[in-house]
Amino acid sequence: MGQAVARTAGFNVASTIAAGLGGVILARVTGPTVRGEYAAITAWFGVAVMVGGMGQPAALCFYVARHPLNAREYVATSRAMMLMTGGLTLVAGVLLAPVLAHGQADVIVGYRIAFGTSIVAFVGSSYIFSLQARDLPRWNVVRLSQPVLSLAAFGILWRLRLLTLDVALLILLGTMLLQLIWAHRCCRHVGLAPGRARVSFVRPLAAYGVAQIAALTPTNINAFLDQLVLSQTVPSADLGRYAVAVSLTSLPVPLVAAIGNVAFPRLASQRAVTGGTSQLQRVAVLGSAGIAIGILVPLAVVAHWLVPLAFGADYAAAVPLLWILTPGAVFLSCGQVVGDLLRGRNRPIFVAWAQGLAAVFTVVLLLILLPFVGVSGAAIASTVAYGVALAAMLRCLRRLPNDFERMETSPPIADNRLVAEP
Repeated sequence: MGQAVARTAGFNVASTIAAGLGGVILARVTGPTVRGEYAAITAWFGVAVMVGGMGQPAALCFYVARHPLNAREYVATSRAMMLMTGGLTLVAGVLLAPVLAHGQADVIVGYRIAFGTSIVAFVGSSYIFSLQARDLPRWNVVRLSQPVLSLAAFGILWRLRLLTLDVALLILLGTMLLQLIWAHRCCRHVGLAPGRARVSFVRPLAAYGVAQIAALTPTNINAFLDQLVLSQTVPSADLGRYAVAVSLTSLPVPLVAAIGNVAFPRLASQRAVTGGTSQLQRVAVLGSAGIAIGILVPLAVVAHWLVPLAFGADYAAAVPLLWILTPGAVFLSCGQVVGDLLRGRNRPIFVAWAQGLAAVFTVVLLLILLPFVGVSGAAIASTVAYGVALAAMLRCLRRLPNDFERMETSPPIADNRLVAEP
């Protein structure tokens, strides 16, 4: 477990460094205004991926780990579901682009590129997250490929003086397509493809996915609502500075997320709760909190000179926002791990309940604070909401039974027949 977490953390850190350096290049080359437009577009893209994804990344990881003999069929079924929802999301996004862009022609094109990328992201998730349950090392490499390729493209086009908003979004599309191709090849290598979609598998995947969506919707409201609201209410330059503060306070996430990445499929594969299960949960929670605090407190101390040095003097106003977001980032990092623990024990609905409660706090605080303190109000709302979500999920985790527990919702109808096939 420790070795798997350490390896995954290393890949997570490398991925974050690559994505972060790409963000630094974009911010320095294009300035706060374009950086804000990019943040707005990618925030809406994240919402589209969440809605159209139907919770399938987590559902697929759970069922591939739970029923390895039927893994091919689960992957093929999830892929077919993603093609259908991806097409609908693409059409809706293209139609909404002029509204979200406030009629700005260049920004409209950017939104349409991003929504065109969504269908690639949906299908790719079917292959990528099945690897999480079957072959963790390959899953790590596939995840790392997209930010590394993006960074290389950003660097080349920066030197050629060709890096613009639309070009950055085209890089996102191209690198995600290459990641999809690589993930498919890896799935073929480990026996997850090809496969046949089965109607009987739609129900368990959809049931878990609905519970996951119920959790992801408020989770993404908490994660994106601040930037979504700011994209429609404040100048793009202010959003650009806020996005920089958010990205810096997200630095612990790759290290902390590795704990949940490894624990989730391990818990999903267990048939009973043991003493080892309780120990894993305790170490995961305490470890995630310790890592987040150890990274964010020193960052907050040096932020007053680090931010202008890395991003330019125009981003100095991001420093107070970073200070406000620091405790919220600790809550967020730890909460992601606790959410994975609950999902691994087949309790995604508990995550949904906790994140829904936090989303209420987000909405109320944004309505109250934004008119009076502006962008800082969004930072305060996010910090409070992440704290509420973490407290609620910890309460749910402690209240789970410690005796034998059947962690299943609806067993696949075709399992017995497929096991008997050669």
